[in-house]
Amino acid sequence: MERCVYIISGPAGAGKSTTSKIIAERLTRSAYIEGDLIDHMVIGGHEMPWLSTYHSDLIWLNISSLTLNYLKHDHDVVIDYVAFFSNADMIKKKINDRKITIKFVVLIVGEEELLGRDAERIPEHQMGQRCIEGLKEILQSNPPEKHLITTTDMEVEDVVNEIMNNPRFIVKN
Repeated sequence: MERCVYIISGPAGAGKSTTSKIIAERLTRSAYIEGDLIDHMVIGGHEMPWLSTYHSDLIWLNISSLTLNYLKHDHDVVIDYVAFFSNADMIKKKINDRKITIKFVVLIVGEEELLGRDAERIPEHQMGQRCIEGLKEILQSNPPEKHLITTTDMEVEDVVNEIMNNPRFIVKN
């Protein structure tokens, strides 16, 4: 059976977790990898991943290892984390299997909507201006246009259907 890895990226507040969880729930056999949990496994010497290449690389090494393990046991995988195209390409190269589809999606949201969504989070999870900085950082990385989806005025179900059914998000060799 062909498997799929969904890499759902975007700034804090873009809807990565909501979208990723719904996708994972729709799949018959799936694993949901929450990148923030992988990040917070490091206690001593923890560094902010956006400030530390070492820490960011370690997070992606662990995400890729978990992904491979779940794929070996016939699970589709949904990765919920701030990812760049280079991360998706690295996952594709590590898997190196033509029967496994990799979909990379960057959720883009207008700045005002992003801050509004962030304000709805519990105070200890609010990112404030960091949401906007994250959005700018993602856009400055120049992700391929075909992997972007602007969700500002979309319902979550429509976003999920678009990701699951549209082949434009597939990472090619």
